[in-house]
Amino acid sequence: MRTLIDGYNLMHAVGLLGKRLGPDRFRKARQRFLNTLAEALGPIEAHQTTVVFDAATPPAEFPAETSHKGIAVVFAIGEENADARIEQLIARHPSPKTLTVVSSDQRIRQAAERRKARTLTTDAFLDQLETPPRQKPAPRAEPDKERALSARESAYWQEVFADLDDDPATQEALQQEPTLLTDAEIAAIEREVEQEFGR
Repeated sequence: MRTLIDGYNLMHAVGLLGKRLGPDRFRKARQRFLNTLAEALGPIEAHQTTVVFDAATPPAEFPAETSHKGIAVVFAIGEENADARIEQLIARHPSPKTLTVVSSDQRIRQAAERRKARTLTTDAFLDQLETPPRQKPAPRAEPDKERALSARESAYWQEVFADLDDDPATQEALQQEPTLLTDAEIAAIEREVEQEFGR
């Protein structure tokens, strides 16, 4: 878990809890909220996110703990409320400095700060979701590194050299045994090059 969210606190911030809702409409609002959140986070971040909701009894379609499109969903049930459950999750986190706690509730923010976890208000978190991540520029190809030919380039060169199979000189060269130059031949070539270029 990298992100821990106070669910109803965030739902209130996005305007989903501003009016009285019947049980069915409330369930649908929560479902819509989780769908939107999962889409905004993307699959990798969603799998690293936990959302905690208050629930005197968890809804019939959800157990006390479940997963929704990768997001871990926790219902604080019985005597426990969401604030207390979030505090427990913060206290038990093995490396709280890597944890971001999303809530505008002062009690939760203080619990996170005591463990050196990062805190975001719901408004700051929503702003962060709306800001697209900066794209890293594509690495520039180094001129001395080989790159694979595209299909178009490959087809072009195959067409250019298509006649080589029928060329008698090419056939003769391919049938000869490859020979390695001797040290004396290499030295003679080096002397010719030096004379040619005046070294």
